[in-house]
Amino acid sequence: MKPFDPAIVTAPPALDPAQQSLAEALRVSFSILKLAMVALVAAYALSGTFSVGSNEVALRLRFGDYVGNPGARVLERGTYLAAPFPIEQVVKVDTRPAMVSLEKEFWFETTAQESGLSRSQLQTRKAMPLHPLRDGSLITGDSSIAHAKWTINWRVTDPEAFLTNVGTRQLATDIVRLVAQQGIVHAVAQLSADDLLRGIVNRDLAIGVMQYRLDDMRTGLTIDQLSLDKVSAPMRVSSSFDAVTSAESDRAGKILTAQQDKSRILAETAGEGSVGLLTMIEAFEQDSERGDAAAATACEAAIDTTLASLVVNGAPIGGEVARVINGAKAYRTQIVEKIGGEAQAFKQLLPQYERNPRLVLAKLWEDARETILTGDVETFYTVPGQLELQLNRDPTLQKERQQEQLKSKRKGDAR
Repeated sequence: MKPFDPAIVTAPPALDPAQQSLAEALRVSFSILKLAMVALVAAYALSGTFSVGSNEVALRLRFGDYVGNPGARVLERGTYLAAPFPIEQVVKVDTRPAMVSLEKEFWFETTAQESGLSRSQLQTRKAMPLHPLRDGSLITGDSSIAHAKWTINWRVTDPEAFLTNVGTRQLATDIVRLVAQQGIVHAVAQLSADDLLRGIVNRDLAIGVMQYRLDDMRTGLTIDQLSLDKVSAPMRVSSSFDAVTSAESDRAGKILTAQQDKSRILAETAGEGSVGLLTMIEAFEQDSERGDAAAATACEAAIDTTLASLVVNGAPIGGEVARVINGAKAYRTQIVEKIGGEAQAFKQLLPQYERNPRLVLAKLWEDARETILTGDVETFYTVPGQLELQLNRDPTLQKERQQEQLKSKRKGDAR
């Protein structure tokens, strides 16, 4: 082998400018490609980041199976990180309350032209028998027929069951509509037609039937409220039902007016103590009607005591009763004081009368005349003999009497 001779080694041939530009471009391109690959890998790793809003929840599925332990799989409001697709998939469930309206299921068919008609006009146009294929209705417990419109409020309460067995809100709406019909039919079948037409419905029973059906299918749905929006009797007999309803309304109004009048009269009669006083009086009347004299006497004594104190069961007695009793008490006091004063004056005058009766009588007559003639008194003076007084100062009567006197005088002169 020949020894290595550095002089023999020669430098590589120099590249021309075109080759140098190509090499530089390739080097930059490979650098950019590396950066792009790193960015794509990072973006793919972070593509599983997601957020959950206030009116929704989310569940993660890893290769089609739920992620997390039972009871901790539902993700509520916040931001989360999941493995990128197709390793994990995030499914969001809308938990906002929803509403289903049953406007045609139990209501008679109405056309677009009939929807704007009044009730009386509908009675005229819908007087024909019901068509079982077009007209919806409900059968009540007394074998009557009625029409009604309903509204059901529902929401998703078990997102996992909902996602597993239902999947979409449209399908959930259809399921709620069907179970609502079953619950309403079941509840109305136990009512009378009068109760239903007055809006009396066992909503707890209807909702219970609906919820039982939904839970049995594990839908994850909950019924919150059932509302009866509108109810009507069949158009052929609705006028009769309206007459009955009007009569009952008038009856209720008159009862209410009578109760208001009763309260007003009792308040004006005895004030706050009217109820207690009325109870005592009714007890007295019942004892008297039964012939229980002892009980009636006891009630009467209790009433007398109550009226004397003007208090019954801690409530004051006012109104007309208090006014009359207070007036009677004041009159009694006035009479007692007056009689007492007269008795005292008599006692003072009696010794003087015993000593000189004529002088005392003269003094009393003089005092009486002074009392009578004091004030606005008009005195009439007449000649001795025949006395005639005309006390009525009515001009008409005065004129009539003068005419009668003239007639009498003329008759006497004619004789």
